[in-house]
Amino acid sequence: MRLRIYLDVLRVPSVTRLLSSAVVGRMPTGMAGLAIVLLVRGAGGSYAVAGVVAGTYSAALALTSPLLGRLVDRVGQTRVLAGCAVASALSFGALAVVGRGASPVMLAGLAALAGASIPPVGACMRALWSDLLGHDDQLQAAFAVESTVQELIFVVGPPLVALLAAAVSPAAAVLGTGALLLAGVGVFAATPASRAWRPRRRAGDWAGALRSPGIRAVLATIVLLAGAFGTVEVTVVAGAEQLGSRTLAGPLLAMWALGSMAGGLAFGSRASDRGPERRMIGLLALVMAGIALLAVATGVVQLAAGMILAGLGIAPAIACLYLLVDRLAPAGTVTEAFTWVTTAFATGFAAGNALGGSLVHQVGTDRAFLVAAGGVAAAVLLARLRRPALAVRAAGMPEAAEGLGRAG
Repeated sequence: MRLRIYLDVLRVPSVTRLLSSAVVGRMPTGMAGLAIVLLVRGAGGSYAVAGVVAGTYSAALALTSPLLGRLVDRVGQTRVLAGCAVASALSFGALAVVGRGASPVMLAGLAALAGASIPPVGACMRALWSDLLGHDDQLQAAFAVESTVQELIFVVGPPLVALLAAAVSPAAAVLGTGALLLAGVGVFAATPASRAWRPRRRAGDWAGALRSPGIRAVLATIVLLAGAFGTVEVTVVAGAEQLGSRTLAGPLLAMWALGSMAGGLAFGSRASDRGPERRMIGLLALVMAGIALLAVATGVVQLAAGMILAGLGIAPAIACLYLLVDRLAPAGTVTEAFTWVTTAFATGFAAGNALGGSLVHQVGTDRAFLVAAGGVAAAVLLARLRRPALAVRAAGMPEAAEGLGRAG
C-alpha cells in the first residue's frame, strides 16, 4: 500500500478541516435512516411503515439534490449550504418532537422536508478537490481518502443512534442527527476554500451533467448498488430484533462500515494500469459475494463477521465511481454531477428501504439478503455492458478533462 500519498493529500492546506467538517455534516447519511426506523418502531409502527417513512426521506433528498447542486454551480457554495443546513436541522427537530403521536402521513411529510433540504456538502467537497490538488495521482488518492474516511459516518452514526435511542429515546437520536448536520456544515461553509470557490462557465444545456452518456451509466449503476444497501439496512434491523434487540443493528451496521474502511485502505491507493471503469467491476463483485454470505449467517458473531466481509469492496468501488464522475462531467457541471450521485444513492436507498421492509415480512431476512445481493449483481452486469461509455474520458474527452475550478 502506498500510504504516503494519503498523507500528501491530508497535508494540503484546508483539506483536513474541510474533510473532517464534511464528515460531520454528512452524519445524516449514516444516522437518519436508522433513527427514523427506530422512531417509528418505538411509536408502535410496523416495519413496512418505518421503511416507507425512511424511504420518503431518501426520496425527497433524491429529488432536490440536483437542483441544489445546479444552484451551487450558479451562485457558489456558502449561501446554499448555510440555508439548507438550517432548514434541514429544523425539520429533524420537528420530526423528533411530534414523532410518537403523529400519523404516518405527518411523519413522512416531516421526513420529506428534512431530506429535501439536506445541504449538498459532499458534492461541494468533491468539487473542491480539483482546485486543491495538483495532479491525477493525488486526485485519485483524494477520492480514495474521502470514500474511506466517510465510512466513519457509518462506523460512528449507527452506534450513536442506537446509544441515544436506548439511553434517552429514538427522538433524541433524530435530534442528534440534526445537530451534527448543522455543526458540520456550518464549519465547512465558513472555510475560506469553500467561501472562495466559484464555478466554471457552463454550456447552456438544460440537461446539464446528464448530457454525458458516461454520467448516466454511472448513475444507473449507483441506483442498483444503493438499492441493495437500503435493503440490507432494514434487513439488519429486523435480523437484530430476531437476535434479541433492535439496538444491535447499530453495531452491526458499524461492522459493515469498518469492513469498507479496511477495503478502502487496502485497495484505494494502489496504482493500476486498469482504468476505474475496469477496477470497479471486480470490486462490485466482491460486494455482491459478501452480501450473499449474510443469508447464511447465524448468530451475532457470524452476522458481524459477514457484515465486515460485505463491506470490503464498498469504499474502493465508490472511489472508482467518484473518479469516473469527476472525469466524465461536462465543464461547469461537476457539483451538479456529484449531487446526481447523491440522488442516485438516495433513490436506490429509498427503494431498498421500502423493499427491505416488505421482504422481511413476506420472505424473511435470509431471502431479503439474497435479493440485495441480486441487486449488486445487476449493477455488475450493467457496469460491464456500459464499460465503453465509462471509458470515453480515458480515451480523451476534452470538455470533461477541464473538470471544475474557479472562474477565471
